[in-house]
Amino acid sequence: MTSADHLEPQQRLRRDRSRRVVLLSVGVVILSLADLLVTLLHLKSSGMMEANPIAAWIIGHTGSVSLLAAFKAATVGVCVLLLYRLRRHVEGEVAAWCAVMILAVVSFTWYRYTREIDSLVDVEIARQGGYGDQWLMLD
Repeated sequence: MTSADHLEPQQRLRRDRSRRVVLLSVGVVILSLADLLVTLLHLKSSGMMEANPIAAWIIGHTGSVSLLAAFKAATVGVCVLLLYRLRRHVEGEVAAWCAVMILAVVSFTWYRYTREIDSLVDVEIARQGGYGDQWLMLD
């Protein structure tokens, strides 16, 4: 008999849910780091339009990689902290799955964008100011 055999079914359910939420939270951190790295790669090469208005403001007004990274780290940190606090509840697990799915969609979107960016004629127009302040680049 293992120690898990002595747990009540409700306790086992909470323990297993807690483990899943922690693993999903690790996924959130990994996918968020990947998003930041790809964002920085595009900002320093061909440029891009940032969908997050706060991140766009940081990039456009400060040009600071460290401030952008700190903002993204803070938002991911708050998310992971909330997920950890709710790790034993159904709502916490649902939120964790939603966060991973959203970041998976973002990753897939980045994959498609990265494959197509070189073939887009609009990139040259954007670099020359065709999109005004919406097209962002970092030196």
